[in-house]
Amino acid sequence: MDALGGHALRATRLAIWGWAIASLLACSAESTRPADRQSAATPAAPAPPPEPSRRPGSPRGLIVITIDTLRADHVGGYGELGLTPRIDALAARGVRVENAVTPTPTTGPSHASLFTGHHPWRHGVLENGVAFDVPSSTALAEIFQAAGFETAAFVSSFVLDPRFGFDRGFDTYGFEPSLSYTWRGEFIEAFWTRGEEISDAAMRWLGERASAQKPFFLWLHYFDPHSPYAPPPEKLRATDRAIDLAHKSLPKETQSWEELRELIHRYRGEVRYADEHVGRLLERVKILGLEDEVVIVLTSDHGEGLGDHGLLEHGRNLHRELLRVPLILAGPGIPAGRTLAGPVQLEDLYATSLSLMGLESTVAGDGFDLTRWLEAEVEAAPRTTVFGRRRVYAGQPDLYFREHERRKWIGPLDGPGVVYDLEDDPGELSGRHGEPAPGDLSERVRRDERANPGRQSLDEEAERALRALGYIE
Repeated sequence: MDALGGHALRATRLAIWGWAIASLLACSAESTRPADRQSAATPAAPAPPPEPSRRPGSPRGLIVITIDTLRADHVGGYGELGLTPRIDALAARGVRVENAVTPTPTTGPSHASLFTGHHPWRHGVLENGVAFDVPSSTALAEIFQAAGFETAAFVSSFVLDPRFGFDRGFDTYGFEPSLSYTWRGEFIEAFWTRGEEISDAAMRWLGERASAQKPFFLWLHYFDPHSPYAPPPEKLRATDRAIDLAHKSLPKETQSWEELRELIHRYRGEVRYADEHVGRLLERVKILGLEDEVVIVLTSDHGEGLGDHGLLEHGRNLHRELLRVPLILAGPGIPAGRTLAGPVQLEDLYATSLSLMGLESTVAGDGFDLTRWLEAEVEAAPRTTVFGRRRVYAGQPDLYFREHERRKWIGPLDGPGVVYDLEDDPGELSGRHGEPAPGDLSERVRRDERANPGRQSLDEEAERALRALGYIE
């Protein structure tokens, strides 16, 4: 069987991706090139606070790297699969957080939480294709921009298109999709960008500014581990360790266990590929003499099912394989070679990023400043509980999760849920059913939703494209 031909269903989905997004990108072509501008399609943002002052001796720059769909257990130190030697080297010169989670296993809402410091039900982005324009949310880049930082982002997925507000506060926002596919004899434009191009663009941008003294904030997004799991052929060498299918269930998208094994093999190839090009960027930072001047934060927006709990991809459940993400921080002031237990969730990176850069947030966010903990000034993590929700699914209940120490609850706020003992059952395979929602979670969500001006909605064109892609029903 041909390497790609054995996955007709996934090939079909690729074609639909290209068809649906062609019109979406065509109408916003002017906003999909790296340029010193802000997209006119972006909703008006709240006025940034007055220009803050930085603490003397603060690092010159911050680089945030988000690798889409990267399961924590596929990164060295978390899973020891041998797939990520360059990311592992970054962890060796910084801090690795063992228990870091996303508040929601979907790209747009997850990034909105990271860059606003707000839980999903506060910023209102509960599915892909929705702009975060809640007045109470000030984007991280807006604060850096107001403080005199040069700000830039290079992203690789249409979900992060400027029309959805992710360019807020960025002087330069690069989204330049480059891939295309031929399906049934028809040439179709694609909508995403390979990691090599993201690293190339970022390295050029850094090279032009290496000798300057102006502080900067740079965000890079790598889409590669996301389906369709089609890594370059050279990344499909034999995996370092056997693929264990124990405790997995055959997802509906697959026809056989051998197909699932092959898809996991391809996913691992994509992880290798992303690691290579993140490594190229990190090496350029070193060559430019910036390694001791820049804080680097590496994480993911969510994990991937890969057959765990019967799910191939992500979004639909709130189990560990989707919520747990890698989190590595390295740079000035961060002790090398430490592993911290956590817990942490992505909202915490908002206040932490500002603090590491010598700034204070004037926005009342939902996250904690982790700086003193990361820098070994205090022993205990400031957070003790993590929680969140899955994205909106039409006709299905909204599901939430709350995890405190060894107890994890998943369910709807107004109905019974399931409790797992994470010490006895780390894979969340056999929970206790019929448990009501924890009172503090229900109270928090309902209070925040009352304060939120309302759930944001998709424009008609974006909804049509996202529906064709399978992101909404």
